[in-house]
Amino acid sequence: MRSPCSARERTILAVILVAIVVIGLAFSSVGSAFAAGACELVQSDRDPSLKVLQCGQDLTVRLAKDASYTPLYKKGKPLPVGVRLNGGALLIEFHPSPQQKDFQILTPLAVAAVRGTRWAMEVTAARTSTLVLEGSVAVTNRRLKQNVLLTDGQGVDITPTDTSMVQKQWGEARVRELLARFGE
Repeated sequence: MRSPCSARERTILAVILVAIVVIGLAFSSVGSAFAAGACELVQSDRDPSLKVLQCGQDLTVRLAKDASYTPLYKKGKPLPVGVRLNGGALLIEFHPSPQQKDFQILTPLAVAAVRGTRWAMEVTAARTSTLVLEGSVAVTNRRLKQNVLLTDGQGVDITPTDTSMVQKQWGEARVRELLARFGE
Protein backbone atom coordinates (compact mmCIF):
# COMPACT_ATOMS: atom_id res chain seq x y z
CA MET A 1 0.00 0.00 0.00
CA ARG A 2 1.40 3.37 -1.02
CA SER A 3 1.76 6.01 1.66
CA PRO A 4 -0.12 9.30 1.12
CA CYS A 5 3.17 11.09 0.33
CA SER A 6 6.17 9.65 -1.47
CA ALA A 7 9.65 10.16 -0.05
CA ARG A 8 10.31 12.77 -2.76
CA GLU A 9 7.10 14.65 -1.91
CA ARG A 10 7.99 14.59 1.81
CA THR A 11 11.47 15.91 1.01
CA ILE A 12 10.05 18.69 -1.16
CA LEU A 13 7.52 19.55 1.53
CA ALA A 14 10.27 19.64 4.18
CA VAL A 15 12.38 21.99 2.03
CA ILE A 16 9.36 24.20 1.44
CA LEU A 17 8.52 24.30 5.14
CA VAL A 18 12.12 25.17 6.10
CA ALA A 19 12.11 27.92 3.47
CA ILE A 20 8.81 29.24 4.83
CA VAL A 21 10.16 29.32 8.40
CA VAL A 22 13.35 31.10 7.31
CA ILE A 23 11.39 33.60 5.23
CA GLY A 24 8.92 34.05 8.09
CA LEU A 25 11.74 34.86 10.52
CA ALA A 26 13.36 37.26 8.08
CA PHE A 27 10.08 39.01 7.33
CA SER A 28 8.29 38.63 10.67
CA SER A 29 7.21 42.27 10.55
CA VAL A 30 5.42 41.59 7.28
CA GLY A 31 2.95 39.00 8.51
CA SER A 32 0.67 39.09 5.48
CA ALA A 33 3.53 38.28 3.07
CA PHE A 34 4.46 35.24 5.16
CA ALA A 35 0.85 34.04 5.35
CA ALA A 36 0.30 34.54 1.61
CA GLY A 37 3.47 32.63 0.73
CA ALA A 38 2.96 29.56 2.90
CA CYS A 39 3.00 26.50 0.63
CA GLU A 40 1.81 23.06 1.56
CA LEU A 41 1.25 19.82 -0.30
CA VAL A 42 -2.36 18.74 0.33
CA GLN A 43 -4.83 16.19 -1.00
CA SER A 44 -7.02 17.32 -3.86
CA ASP A 45 -10.61 18.04 -2.85
CA ARG A 46 -11.69 16.58 -6.22
CA ASP A 47 -9.74 13.31 -5.99
CA PRO A 48 -8.04 12.29 -2.72
CA SER A 49 -5.45 10.25 -4.66
CA LEU A 50 -4.13 13.48 -6.24
CA LYS A 51 -1.95 16.17 -4.65
CA VAL A 52 -2.09 19.96 -4.78
CA LEU A 53 0.74 22.37 -3.96
CA GLN A 54 -1.20 25.23 -2.36
CA CYS A 55 0.62 28.52 -1.79
CA GLY A 56 -1.84 30.87 -0.11
CA GLN A 57 -4.38 32.42 -2.46
CA ASP A 58 -1.80 33.34 -5.12
CA LEU A 59 -0.65 29.96 -6.45
CA THR A 60 -2.28 26.54 -6.81
CA VAL A 61 -0.50 23.71 -8.63
CA ARG A 62 -2.57 20.56 -9.17
CA LEU A 63 -0.44 17.47 -9.83
CA ALA A 64 -1.35 14.57 -12.09
CA LYS A 65 -0.46 11.18 -10.55
CA ASP A 66 2.68 10.87 -12.68
CA ALA A 67 3.97 14.43 -12.25
CA SER A 68 7.73 14.75 -11.79
CA TYR A 69 8.37 18.35 -10.72
CA THR A 70 10.49 20.64 -8.56
CA PRO A 71 9.34 24.04 -7.22
CA LEU A 72 11.93 26.76 -7.93
CA TYR A 73 12.54 29.45 -5.33
CA LYS A 74 14.41 32.75 -5.52
CA LYS A 75 15.98 34.28 -2.42
CA GLY A 76 13.60 36.74 -0.82
CA LYS A 77 10.48 35.41 -2.58
CA PRO A 78 7.89 33.62 -0.39
CA LEU A 79 6.28 31.85 -3.37
CA PRO A 80 8.05 29.64 -5.87
CA VAL A 81 9.02 31.70 -8.94
CA GLY A 82 8.47 28.65 -11.11
CA VAL A 83 8.31 24.88 -11.37
CA ARG A 84 10.57 22.53 -13.32
CA LEU A 85 8.30 19.89 -14.88
CA ASN A 86 10.27 16.85 -16.10
CA GLY A 87 7.33 14.55 -16.78
CA GLY A 88 3.60 14.20 -16.25
CA ALA A 89 1.18 17.09 -16.03
CA LEU A 90 0.38 20.15 -13.91
CA LEU A 91 -2.69 22.39 -13.75
CA ILE A 92 -1.63 25.82 -12.53
CA GLU A 93 -3.58 28.80 -11.27
CA PHE A 94 -1.52 31.91 -10.54
CA HIS A 95 -2.73 35.33 -9.36
CA PRO A 96 -0.08 38.07 -9.52
CA SER A 97 0.55 40.23 -6.47
CA PRO A 98 2.76 43.24 -5.76
CA GLN A 99 5.38 40.80 -4.39
CA GLN A 100 5.30 38.49 -7.43
CA LYS A 101 4.05 39.51 -10.84
CA ASP A 102 4.92 36.41 -12.91
CA PHE A 103 5.48 32.66 -12.77
CA GLN A 104 7.16 30.10 -15.07
CA ILE A 105 7.01 26.42 -15.88
CA LEU A 106 10.27 25.05 -17.29
CA THR A 107 10.24 21.78 -19.24
CA PRO A 108 12.92 20.06 -21.30
CA LEU A 109 11.42 21.51 -24.52
CA ALA A 110 9.60 24.68 -23.47
CA VAL A 111 9.22 27.55 -21.04
CA ALA A 112 5.77 28.93 -20.23
CA ALA A 113 5.64 32.34 -18.56
CA VAL A 114 2.53 34.05 -17.23
CA ARG A 115 1.37 37.12 -15.45
CA GLY A 116 -1.78 35.57 -14.01
CA THR A 117 -3.92 32.83 -15.43
CA ARG A 118 -5.07 29.22 -15.29
CA TRP A 119 -3.31 26.75 -17.58
CA ALA A 120 -2.10 23.17 -17.89
CA MET A 121 1.16 21.69 -19.09
CA GLU A 122 1.96 18.08 -19.94
CA VAL A 123 5.40 16.60 -20.60
CA THR A 124 5.97 13.22 -22.27
CA ALA A 125 9.03 11.78 -23.97
CA ALA A 126 7.58 12.81 -27.35
CA ARG A 127 6.29 16.35 -26.64
CA THR A 128 5.43 19.21 -24.32
CA SER A 129 1.84 20.48 -24.51
CA THR A 130 0.43 23.70 -23.07
CA LEU A 131 -3.27 24.62 -22.80
CA VAL A 132 -4.59 27.96 -21.55
CA LEU A 133 -7.95 27.84 -19.77
CA GLU A 134 -8.10 31.51 -18.69
CA GLY A 135 -5.81 34.46 -19.37
CA SER A 136 -2.69 34.28 -21.51
CA VAL A 137 0.60 32.39 -21.50
CA ALA A 138 3.75 33.04 -23.52
CA VAL A 139 5.29 29.69 -24.53
CA THR A 140 8.84 29.55 -25.83
CA ASN A 141 10.35 26.63 -27.72
CA ARG A 142 13.75 26.36 -26.01
CA ARG A 143 15.50 24.87 -29.06
CA LEU A 144 14.03 27.19 -31.73
CA LYS A 145 14.00 30.29 -29.51
CA GLN A 146 10.51 31.03 -30.90
CA ASN A 147 7.44 31.88 -28.88
CA VAL A 148 3.69 32.13 -29.18
CA LEU A 149 1.11 33.86 -27.00
CA LEU A 150 -1.78 31.55 -26.09
CA THR A 151 -5.17 32.76 -24.85
CA ASP A 152 -8.34 31.06 -23.60
CA GLY A 153 -8.81 27.61 -25.16
CA GLN A 154 -5.61 27.73 -27.20
CA GLY A 155 -2.79 25.22 -26.97
CA VAL A 156 0.54 24.35 -28.51
CA ASP A 157 2.48 21.10 -28.83
CA ILE A 158 6.28 21.21 -28.98
CA THR A 159 8.36 18.26 -30.14
CA PRO A 160 12.15 17.84 -30.43
CA THR A 161 11.92 17.92 -34.26
CA ASP A 162 9.73 21.02 -34.69
CA THR A 163 10.75 23.60 -37.25
CA SER A 164 8.08 26.11 -36.13
CA MET A 165 5.42 26.61 -33.46
CA VAL A 166 1.70 26.36 -34.23
CA GLN A 167 -0.90 27.52 -31.76
CA LYS A 168 -4.41 26.21 -32.20
CA GLN A 169 -7.78 26.05 -30.54
CA TRP A 170 -8.00 22.72 -28.75
CA GLY A 171 -11.09 20.57 -29.24
CA GLU A 172 -13.41 19.87 -26.36
CA ALA A 173 -12.45 16.17 -26.21
CA ARG A 174 -8.73 16.93 -25.85
CA VAL A 175 -9.39 19.57 -23.17
CA ARG A 176 -11.61 17.14 -21.21
CA GLU A 177 -8.99 14.38 -21.52
CA LEU A 178 -6.25 16.58 -20.07
CA LEU A 179 -8.42 18.04 -17.27
CA ALA A 180 -9.57 14.53 -16.27
CA ARG A 181 -5.98 13.86 -15.14
CA PHE A 182 -6.63 16.41 -12.34
CA GLY A 183 -10.07 15.12 -11.34
CA GLU A 184 -11.86 17.93 -13.19
